[in-house]
Amino acid sequence: MGSNLTQHVDSWYAKFHAHLIYIATRWGYGEEESRDQVQQFFLELLQKNLEPADIQHPKAYLTRAFGRKLIDDYRRSKQQQPKAELTENTAYEPSVLENLVRLQSNEELLASIRAAFKRLPARCQNVIHLKYYEGLTTEQIAERTGLNTRSVYNNLYEGIKALREELRNSNPRLKFAAIFSLLPAL
Repeated sequence: MGSNLTQHVDSWYAKFHAHLIYIATRWGYGEEESRDQVQQFFLELLQKNLEPADIQHPKAYLTRAFGRKLIDDYRRSKQQQPKAELTENTAYEPSVLENLVRLQSNEELLASIRAAFKRLPARCQNVIHLKYYEGLTTEQIAERTGLNTRSVYNNLYEGIKALREELRNSNPRLKFAAIFSLLPAL
């Protein structure tokens, strides 16, 4: 079985290595890095306990397996990256001036969010307050306000949509996801 698998893997390599290199370059790897990824993939394939007869469509199988390998490698690199960034960031301490500038910009941001929040309809304000300040679920909000759950969803949607539009106009560089982290600070 081992030599049978080796023959199949050699055959697959000859037929499909260029295709897999193309896939890796589409994922953003350089030419040499792509070749290394493909080589490593076929070496790992040899180590697996595969039955070549079970693989009816080798190109599809190899494409899917190689894509998964690239995803796994990317996830591994992302998990290791924050650890390296954490050690780099712990050594950096912002100056007093940087802290003051950040605090002032946060205060301006909070003021614009507060103003946008106050311009929302009362029902939207109430639902957003219950959801993000008190941490209630949609069902709990519906019980407390007497609205049905669909109305709660609609009011949340409309309120968030209005906030997004208002803040996009006043602060175009602001990422809306940051607003959700600031809502409890209002």
